[in-house]
Amino acid sequence: MAYADYDFYQKTYHGNVISPEAWPALAVTASAYIDQITFGRLKDNTKVSESVQRAVCAVAEAYQAYQPNLAGIKSENVDGYSVTYEDEKTRGEQRRAALMQAADLFLPRCDPLRFAGANP
Repeated sequence: MAYADYDFYQKTYHGNVISPEAWPALAVTASAYIDQITFGRLKDNTKVSESVQRAVCAVAEAYQAYQPNLAGIKSENVDGYSVTYEDEKTRGEQRRAALMQAADLFLPRCDPLRFAGANP
């Protein structure tokens, strides 16, 4: 289940990076990430806050930036056509950091949803 729809992404979040065709898959993946960092507390909640919806949008854009077909180019030489790509470990670490940073912007780590202990 996605916590934000494309209409919210465009009109409220004012996003323009993700196409309508790509949105459903990215929104579901971003929502799963939000479920992970909130310890599944939103799954039974029929109404999610605007902060959660904005976090989904931000995380979806971060996922879009790290799609497998957009492999990270570390260096490039045009005349001799030499391209060096980032290794997968570095790329994975950058991706995890980008996802967390995107989520933190709208759903900070001090938010009760992200408390690792018993449900508040």
